[in-house]
Amino acid sequence: MTDTGSRPLGADLDADLEADLDADLRATVLLEREALQQHLGEVLGAVHRPARALELTVDTFVDHAVDFAQVALHSHQGWMSVGRTRGHDLVGERDRPIGRRQAEAVRDVLSRQAPEHWLLPPETPEREAMLTQLLGESPLVAQLAQLDAASVLSLPLVARGRGIGLLTLARARGRDLTADDVLFLEDVAQRLAVALDVTIVVADNRHAASTLRTALLPPPLPASAGLDVASYNRVAQEEVTVGGDFIDLHGAETDLTLLLGDAVGKGVGAAVAAKRIRTSVRTAALVDRSPDRVLTLTNQVLVHEAESPVESFATAVCGRLRRQDDGSFEVTLSNAGHPPPIILRREGTLEYVESHGPALGIFEDAEFGRSVHRLEPGDTLICYTDGITEARGRIDMFGEDGIATALAGLGGAPSSAVVERLAMSVSSFLGPDSLDRDDAAIVALQPSVSA
Repeated sequence: MTDTGSRPLGADLDADLEADLDADLRATVLLEREALQQHLGEVLGAVHRPARALELTVDTFVDHAVDFAQVALHSHQGWMSVGRTRGHDLVGERDRPIGRRQAEAVRDVLSRQAPEHWLLPPETPEREAMLTQLLGESPLVAQLAQLDAASVLSLPLVARGRGIGLLTLARARGRDLTADDVLFLEDVAQRLAVALDVTIVVADNRHAASTLRTALLPPPLPASAGLDVASYNRVAQEEVTVGGDFIDLHGAETDLTLLLGDAVGKGVGAAVAAKRIRTSVRTAALVDRSPDRVLTLTNQVLVHEAESPVESFATAVCGRLRRQDDGSFEVTLSNAGHPPPIILRREGTLEYVESHGPALGIFEDAEFGRSVHRLEPGDTLICYTDGITEARGRIDMFGEDGIATALAGLGGAPSSAVVERLAMSVSSFLGPDSLDRDDAAIVALQPSVSA
């Protein structure tokens, strides 16, 4: 007997086949989602430039999940936007910066901090207007129209409780995003926001550090008629490119103020102190050009403004160089606890300039002596920091003996040759693998023979 209530012949086979197809589809979707998450994690973990992070993010979404993706992100540089449609190249901020209307639309979605699933009207001016408002005046609008997408999903990127950007996604008609897709992409967007926020923070910190380093770098020494000038500056913490040793030369060509000094510490903190001292010296020189008075006024500023003696402590040599009619220079020098300058005479003899005074930033009523010297053409004034004399070799320090040895036979040589020989001698004394390095600075000045 035939059971008329039974299923038709082959129905079980059809059901099993349908179940197998559903299982295969689910497996494919899971693999695509795993690939998307894996690739996003890899690219965002290795990139620290927001613009590049957006490019890689958009490529990853289009390659593994959707047919269209755009990310608009806000950083210290303002709004940036990158998008791509399958089959097309990236369209980014280099092609067209984000406009006011698009920024307003992004902010509007971010203010609600909730996903928006936009149902797009048919091919009408209203559809184009909606896409233009969301995507800006961009080739992406026409590309998205070619997909004939039925909807667009906008996911706010929220990190640390604030909206930092917007992720916009779409698929071609017939591949519309399902409710399950939306839930998955919402979760991805949350993780993406955290990763992009880290990228922004890193970029902002690097930008701030770069700006700070640029502001702290000493100005290049100016060329001066009748004076041959050369300098050398090595920082102990090479990774931050700034340090506490400083050199400055300013004023009229016939009446220059020279400053070389050493602020306590290393790195950025010392560079901040060095910049404060350079600025104070330049200001003081507007009041009185005499180097002892310049150091006195600078010392008072440091003592009054510093929160602690350690913060203001520094040593320095200050000089005034006035050119004479015969091409020589009258040099007046004052010393604030610094290694003594050296005059290398043209015939090769060395003269150590003893002009004493306490270090800067310790005693409010400190007084500084001064001494007057004459530099003839071919004579060289050499100032240096203790990073030269206290450079440590395997047994002892470089010291004044090391300086004398390095300068032997250089009488009358150009300033650049003097600085190069001294710097190379110290470097050789330390050795390439030495970890005992301090900031070091040298400046050499010589009246030109032809002046």
